[in-house]
Formats: sequence, structure tokens, C-alpha cells
Amino acid sequence: MQSINVQSPQSQKNKATPPKQSNCQLKFDYSPSADGIDYNLLILFHGLGDSKGPFAQLGKKLNLPQTASLAIQAPEPVPYMDGCYQWHPSFDFLTGDLLTPENPARLKGLLRTRKLVTELLEHLINDCGFETPRIFLFGFSQGGTVALDAALFGNIRNLGGVISISGYLLEEQRTDKKIDNGYGGYILVTQGEKDEVIGNRVKAEKKFQEIQRLCSPDALSTQVFISNKDHTMANSPAEWRIIHTFFAERMPRRNLQLENMSDVYLVNP
Repeated sequence: MQSINVQSPQSQKNKATPPKQSNCQLKFDYSPSADGIDYNLLILFHGLGDSKGPFAQLGKKLNLPQTASLAIQAPEPVPYMDGCYQWHPSFDFLTGDLLTPENPARLKGLLRTRKLVTELLEHLINDCGFETPRIFLFGFSQGGTVALDAALFGNIRNLGGVISISGYLLEEQRTDKKIDNGYGGYILVTQGEKDEVIGNRVKAEKKFQEIQRLCSPDALSTQVFISNKDHTMANSPAEWRIIHTFFAERMPRRNLQLENMSDVYLVNP
């Protein structure tokens, strides 16, 4: 017979234990939820050549209810550019040109980053008290690639959701290889119709299909094209409305009014 645990909703912990920088190699800025209830966690990944600071401010500005935020800084500095970071090697040291998919350094660097992200996620789950389905990832461009990689290829299989702004998987990643327990959460990818970095709509749709191949049948994935936008961070009311709708529909929330009723109890197996 299965045992059950009955408890008062008031006994639920509102504040998560803040993550410790000493437990992780990746640098980050953490902000608890403004309303005092750290039920969800939003992890933000900046784009190529940026740093964690602006995305830490974005996490605060979003002010999502019952949601703490954590902005991560990419592990590698961009050569010859102070204060700029990359998630994997991106430039040729000699010419300064962007590396192509044929260069093995890109994927090797991404695999190194995946291990570091996994280390941080395990700390957040095991030591800080965040539950995996309530952890959501948000990334721009190369940061979107890392967010998708963590959810689709990482060891932690049931993250809550991913938003990627103008970011897809690396071209050299194997999406035809069968992965047990494909990702079953929520994915939103937005990109500009004038994004010359990603390519035209046909190319973008093919990249999105690569993502869908790594999802389980239960996953809900959406790709949205934004008119009159190039390869930039979300910057229009229309795009932010799509993003906020994703958060509102996909992020769970505690019903505080119900919890405060004295005759209501939580029953957990």
C-alpha cells in the first residue's frame, strides 16, 4: 500500500536557499522573487560578446510572480575584448573570423559548457530546493543555443521550459541520434523575419525541426517569426507580449488564497 504525506499548505517554504558561488564554476547573479515566494526559477543566458549584468537586470525587470531569477555569465572571455564572454569558442585567433561548423572547437566548447550548466542545475535542485519542472531557461542567440542544449541534451531531463530568442542548436549537433526520454516540456523560439545570421524562413524552420526531433510527443514547441526584426534581442511590444504569454501559461503558481484556508491540506504520495 502506498504511503501518503498530509501537511498544512502553510508549512511550504516560501524562500529558496540562495545558490553559493563557491559551489559552481560558472559566475552568476541571483535575485529572489520580489513577492517573497521562490516557487519558480528563471535562468538567463546572455548572447555572444555580452555578460551577465544586463540579463540580471532583465530578470528583475520581468518581475515574474513567484519566480526567482539567475543570470549566468559565459565561461570564456572573447579574445581581445574586455568584459565580453562566449559560451563556446567563436572566433579564429588569427583572422578574427567566426568559426564555422567544421571547426571542432565549437562543439567541444559547448560540451564543456554543458557540464558547467549541469553542475549549477544540480546545485540549484539538490541544495537550494528548486524543483526541476519549475526551472525555466531563457537565452538570446548563442545563449539560446546553450539553453536549448541543456534541456535537450543535458542529464536533467524534465526542466520546465525554454525560451530562445534568435538561437538554435549548433549545426554540427546530432539530432538524428535517438535520445531516451526526449524533452517533454515547453519550448518557444522567436526570431526576426530579417535575421541574416540565422537565414531565411525556410532555413529557420529546418533548424526548428531539429529541435522538435529531440522532443517527446508530450512536448509543446512553438516557433514565432517577428516582422521587421533582425538578429537582436526581443525589443518590440509584440514579441514581449508573446514571451509574457508563455510565462503566464506555462509557469505554475501557488494558490495563496487557497493555502491560507485553515481547513485545506496538501496530500502528497
